Amino acid sequence: MKKINKVSVAKKVIKQEALALNKLVNRINLNFEKACNVILECKGKIVTIGLGKSGHVAKKASATFSSTGTPSLFLHAAEALHGDMGLVTKSDIVIFYSNSGETKELLLLLPLFKILKIPLIAVTGNKRSMLAKSCDIVLDSQVSSEACPLDLTPTSSVLTAMSISDALAVTLLECRSFSSKDFAKSHPQGDLGKRLLKKSEDIMFTKKLPYITKDISIMKAIDIITKFNYGIVIILSSNKKLLGVFTDGDLRRTIKKYNDMSRLNLYKVMTKKPITVSKNLMAAEALNIMEKNEITSLIVTNDDRTVMGLLTLNELLRKGIE
Repeated sequence: MKKINKVSVAKKVIKQEALALNKLVNRINLNFEKACNVILECKGKIVTIGLGKSGHVAKKASATFSSTGTPSLFLHAAEALHGDMGLVTKSDIVIFYSNSGETKELLLLLPLFKILKIPLIAVTGNKRSMLAKSCDIVLDSQVSSEACPLDLTPTSSVLTAMSISDALAVTLLECRSFSSKDFAKSHPQGDLGKRLLKKSEDIMFTKKLPYITKDISIMKAIDIITKFNYGIVIILSSNKKLLGVFTDGDLRRTIKKYNDMSRLNLYKVMTKKPITVSKNLMAAEALNIMEKNEITSLIVTNDDRTVMGLLTLNELLRKGIE
């Protein structure tokens, strides 16, 4: 086996691929803008097609489009020639991936897509190819050479094609004001999805809550706040409905206003109309309510003000809600 400086080879590959990307930046032009506009106007889906390494790029591109707000599917060129053309409709757009632009299977598909009269986009390293000449928009992924020393293995060319796809996906994402909440809906079992799709009932405390009545003394209420460590006590009426709350903030305001609290009626200083939320409210929205109102807890109630649970800022943040 030949002895080589492995680190040196690795750095050379990365530098060459980085150079290919730097050159690509200067070729992002009006054609890219046209492609974005056509996709934004599309009433159907984006169909990506490729073979070999370009097929892998097309498959990854489709996955990225779909997860960032642009419906897409990958269509294998060979399968398309044997029945899967039925997946493509007149409302769709096709993006071809081929470095050479002369991939036989892709060229055989062109007349079929022409019949549908749908927009065709080519991501190719050969602007003079048959594929490029046959498509409505060409996105140039050309590289001067591959990172492979034989200049044969698709390396830099794969990277530039993938980078163009990522640039399209992110640009479309920003055009659509696609948010982290939208992303979560596409990734319900991912970490972000699990966090952003949680409801209040999934996070609220329901057991051993600091319930008191309005007749209790302020000093006793302070003891209960300290014991439960929620920074709040929940005041219930005689029929167990929410009457109000007394919080750390209420306590600070009371101390500032009254010199002697020993004979003070709790009902006089409690918050009588606390903000409440439904158990079905998204946890992320509950967090927004807390931040907007500068509070650290929310009471979860049903329609008749029966207390269902307690949400706290610390618990929402601990669960990764943002």
